[in-house]
Amino acid sequence: MIRALIILATLILVTAGLSAQDIYKDVQKPTHEETQQQRAERLASEALKRSAPGEDVTYEAILADPDNVELNYRYARAQVRRGDVKSAAATLERILLVDQNQTEVRLFYAIVLYRLDNIVEAQRELDVLQKLTLPPLLREESGKYAAAVAKRLKKTHISGLLGAGFEYDTNRNAAPASGQALFLGTPIPISDRRDDTSLILMGNVGVKRDLPYQSVPEVFGSFNYYQAEQTLAKNINLKAYSVQIGGVYRANHVKLTPSLLFDHVELAQSTFLRDRGGDLRLDYRFSPTTNLFLEGRDMYQDFVATPQVGAAAERTGVQTDFTAGTEHILNPSLKFGTVIGYGFKNAAEQYWGFDRLTAGINCAWLMGRGTFLISSINANYDKYKAEDPTILGGYRHDSTMRASGTLGAPLGVLHPKLKDLLATLTYEYYHALSTIKNYAYTNNKIAAMITYRWEVGL
Repeated sequence: MIRALIILATLILVTAGLSAQDIYKDVQKPTHEETQQQRAERLASEALKRSAPGEDVTYEAILADPDNVELNYRYARAQVRRGDVKSAAATLERILLVDQNQTEVRLFYAIVLYRLDNIVEAQRELDVLQKLTLPPLLREESGKYAAAVAKRLKKTHISGLLGAGFEYDTNRNAAPASGQALFLGTPIPISDRRDDTSLILMGNVGVKRDLPYQSVPEVFGSFNYYQAEQTLAKNINLKAYSVQIGGVYRANHVKLTPSLLFDHVELAQSTFLRDRGGDLRLDYRFSPTTNLFLEGRDMYQDFVATPQVGAAAERTGVQTDFTAGTEHILNPSLKFGTVIGYGFKNAAEQYWGFDRLTAGINCAWLMGRGTFLISSINANYDKYKAEDPTILGGYRHDSTMRASGTLGAPLGVLHPKLKDLLATLTYEYYHALSTIKNYAYTNNKIAAMITYRWEVGL
């Protein structure tokens, strides 16, 4: 729970800025995953999603008229929309063998090669286009992809994100829904349910280095910063720093991503938590539209007493989580995922230790012109290992549900100079049931953010 609070807003915005834009990329992702270049990927996704004129063309129609350039071009676009991008590349190559002067077809072919991670061949096709006399719009788009290809050929990529926004919670201090809390077995009236607003600041710097090895194509590292300054409840001001270092191993349709993690959390300007550990994720590309994954994470959580939480050290211990899930591309604009998991926490005091079952679903939808909607529902069942002697209410069992949705749009739709800014609006509902009334509560949260993202290649 603590780690989730640390990085929740960062995950929402990074996912909004990257995963939603990568939905179409995942349809045809080959064994070599593409380097994240948000602008280039957005342009390629939009180009590949453009509908072909008329209805879809059948293979039988192609057999009946194999030299019809327009018919083959429409068929290639239909193949792209179905996610069969490799076959579309073969169709486009066949068109160019018939008529090398089809400049629009050649540009589309270069984009398809780019999406298939065939950067050298994409560069060759774009070089041919640059030498031809092209209409202004076609030359402009060709130039954009020529720059994107040149960037992709760089070995080192550095990216960053800066964000700021406001958040409103209806129950920021998690006051019990019953208006009571147990203390030594006695219900105590509580009436301090507080709504509050906060200023959110965040930052991220990431580095990726492409390696000249097919089985170990890259290593990466990132630094994340998150800060939430409350308007009223200053005792729960939050500040966190996170570091991650890892690499990627590939073999056929399998990708293995090990990484090391470290977090430092401050609560009301005092160190509250330092955790460190590792994460290992295994991805298996089951089909062009379906990915399966397994993930294990083991973290040693070192809690430190603060003026606000004097008994924090009781929570110190190891938390281990295992998850499995699926990611499905339903169509070029819609991605759907599922996840199930099991975890456990061993704490210095057993009443802070628990066993956890988790399940969830998520969905990302590209809505056109760079706008997107990301939604998720997650549920946990936590069974604690001992009775808390300060409460004396029996063993604690929690059932929690979190539902959220994020609507985002690039501000470039308002003005071209704002193209690197992303606006998001997030709503979240949290509901907790517990055998101990102290921990049964609900909360509604809404957040508005603006982020700026950049990337350079070296």
